[in-house]
Amino acid sequence: MSLEQGDLISIPVEWDKDEYWDAGALDKELRRQYDVCNSCRLCFNLCPGFPNLFEHFDSEEVDTDPDKLTGGQVREFVDLCYNCKLCFIKCPYTPPHKFLIDIPKVVMRARAIEVREEGLEIRDRLLSSPDEIGPLAGKAAPLVNFANRNRLNRTIMEKTLGIHRDKILPSFHAKTFERWFRENASEATFTPRSDLKVALFHTCIVNYNEPRIGRAAVAVLHKNEIEVASPAEQRCCGMPYLDSGRIDAALEHFRDNIRTLLPYVEKGYDIVIPEPTCGMMLKKEYADYLQGEEREQALKVAACVYDLSEYLIKLNSEGKLNREFTVKPGRIAYHQPCHLKYQAIGNRTLDLLNIAGAEVIFIDKGCSGHDGTWAMKKEYFPLAQKVARGLHRGVSESNADQVATDCSLAGLQIEQGTGRQTVHPIEILAQAYGIEVEVES
Repeated sequence: MSLEQGDLISIPVEWDKDEYWDAGALDKELRRQYDVCNSCRLCFNLCPGFPNLFEHFDSEEVDTDPDKLTGGQVREFVDLCYNCKLCFIKCPYTPPHKFLIDIPKVVMRARAIEVREEGLEIRDRLLSSPDEIGPLAGKAAPLVNFANRNRLNRTIMEKTLGIHRDKILPSFHAKTFERWFRENASEATFTPRSDLKVALFHTCIVNYNEPRIGRAAVAVLHKNEIEVASPAEQRCCGMPYLDSGRIDAALEHFRDNIRTLLPYVEKGYDIVIPEPTCGMMLKKEYADYLQGEEREQALKVAACVYDLSEYLIKLNSEGKLNREFTVKPGRIAYHQPCHLKYQAIGNRTLDLLNIAGAEVIFIDKGCSGHDGTWAMKKEYFPLAQKVARGLHRGVSESNADQVATDCSLAGLQIEQGTGRQTVHPIEILAQAYGIEVEVES
């Protein structure tokens, strides 16, 4: 049985209250939630954090008493959590249950307090700043890409920044998606339907690292006679900032994006997003963190936000999807990202690939283990590959013509363990329509 939109309920984050920032209150809340998790253990196989935590509870020193966990043991789980959200999906004690278990949210709180009290390491600041790094790296894309593949430079990066020397890093493009859209948006040679118009929240990874995904999305939407806008003032969704404990910077991004997108919603546009994490943020997290009138605005925007596949399946259910596919996609191994599961919309991408005529091998082997920047870090890189073992094995054994996933970072992790480069499902759809999408370096 698939989850549907609204099945996952969370509660507002009261970051404006003194108690939120109280380290003692945080420690008490972490131990309370850990105790409930220990009594249930449904999440024992979801990530490295829970098995370690349960091992501590089973030790003679702790003997199932959360108050006997050491400070280091409490903190260890926070360090090992990479915010995949799978525990929230599986947990029977999330809101509205009276236990109010939300491990990802309390971990975010712990990181925010740590950054406020101790500051942020240069590595974490670097990895959590796509709005600052992206434009600079794009301007020097050939040099940056060479440096990121150069063994000597990667050894230096590992020693100085703690970024693992073997980790495949995203490539950058001098011609961003935003630039391409500005130069080509007026070249559409069709008359859009009056009842269909979307604002594409293209995401920073599509803009700087994977512009072909954005171009494929525009081509497919145009094929379906849909007017496409790309709001000029959009910023990173804010997840990297939030995940690294930079809650003030994250809130700035939330507010700016709501200010940018709300006028489009009020003009009747749907907001379509190709990357799952960014969709999750706008659908669910913004309203949890924003307050008052800003929260109401976030909810208004969220009601019009769709994952890209979700939106196209909506068109299909309304009889509006162009189903004139001319090319058979072949065998496609497909991985559904965790943050797409968290959106509780079912497996719309799988449905879409089937409609396009693909023979889909669904690789349902858990998290990819990339999870933002977690897999890039020297101390977590080996563990990230261990998390992804099932996915890597499933892809390797699939004998698929192509490998697809909605998450570009999950795609990097698949490539890391299998040598297979991945494509976004929207690229499969473009291929099925007979559309060629070329991207300049």
